[in-house]
Amino acid sequence: MRCTRSRGLVTYYILFFIDIASRSVHIAGITPHPDNRWMTQIARNITDTEAGFLHDTRYLILDRDTKYTDEFRNVLVREGMRLIRLPPRSPNLNAFAERFVRSIKSECLDRMIFFGQSSLQHAISHFMAHYHRAAA
Repeated sequence: MRCTRSRGLVTYYILFFIDIASRSVHIAGITPHPDNRWMTQIARNITDTEAGFLHDTRYLILDRDTKYTDEFRNVLVREGMRLIRLPPRSPNLNAFAERFVRSIKSECLDRMIFFGQSSLQHAISHFMAHYHRAAA
């Protein structure tokens, strides 16, 4: 997702997870720089025993994106998760995620101009409330 800033466009990355059984989507974070440190912290956050929404998850399907670093995957494995990595260039094997990306882009992100991360987060939080209400 690209947003405008006082010095031009910035691409923001939105990391989300889908519980396939319930089809509920969790936004794990939004950042312009999804580096190894940020991804590793996200892995700690989502597996936290108190507040992590993946703390009891046994399986996690991941594509081959390089943002899923070794450290990110190691945190998940240490928490008892079995990681299933999709073959390269196979987006149709993760149809739930692909459909969610298509929905959030067409229904929300492509229709707005965002002025920074806070306006992007605001729009996404409203879309997520709508998404979960419509899915129920």
